[in-house]
Amino acid sequence: MDTNQISFNGSIPHAYEEYLGPFLFEPFALDLIQRIDNQKVGQALEIACGTGRVTRHLQAHAVLLTATDINPDMLNIAREKVPADNILWDVVDMADTGYRADFFDLVICQFGLMLVPDKEKALTEIMRVLKKDGRVLFNVWGDIKENAIWAIGMKVIGSFIGDNPVPPNIGPFSMKDENETLQLLARCGFRDIKVDPVKKTGIIESATLAAKGFIEGLPIAKILMQRDPSLINKIEKALAKELIEQLGDNPMSSPLHAWVFEAVK
Repeated sequence: MDTNQISFNGSIPHAYEEYLGPFLFEPFALDLIQRIDNQKVGQALEIACGTGRVTRHLQAHAVLLTATDINPDMLNIAREKVPADNILWDVVDMADTGYRADFFDLVICQFGLMLVPDKEKALTEIMRVLKKDGRVLFNVWGDIKENAIWAIGMKVIGSFIGDNPVPPNIGPFSMKDENETLQLLARCGFRDIKVDPVKKTGIIESATLAAKGFIEGLPIAKILMQRDPSLINKIEKALAKELIEQLGDNPMSSPLHAWVFEAVK
């Protein structure tokens, strides 16, 4: 599969932010931020900042924040929504940032590491740019079975197009096994490694909006457009119907589960 097919570009970032931002990502952004000490961080680096759900809270905790994403269209929305004098914005590949070694006090990432093909390389790069005793803090999705919106969404999409077109090694649930990630962090040289399960409830105004966000706000939108644009409307209607039956409506809520990892250089 071409890597461009899993990029967040074009109209995808707008739908991602409008529908999925408050529904799926804001609850976990607040969880990450509360794990930062009240004392301000000197130099913070956020990787895969997306549309800025963590950024808008993190900037108040850092003297200087470098907020980055590999997708310029995502970064543009974050820049518009989070105006702040202490933020530097940059389009960066987290596996090869180009930043100098031993520079950042904190590296933080929300739901980004799962999408990197070479996760060990990305974590090694994080280790390189962190100062001694600097900290990495990130979250990843837990098992899809504990994330109802994802489980239902992928089942409905599969009923239309067959197997998931996103390779499992870079899919949203590619780091669902917390023990594998703990071992990976240790292999990269981190110490004081911790993991916490975090359960939240995502709430959205309606199942129709949840379906719209899930189809139009994720890279699957581009794949469907390439296959058959008429699939988008068909799948959204089918997904909304299934979501109403399983998760309710007006508002709709879904259980969500993620792993949060912390480690020190």
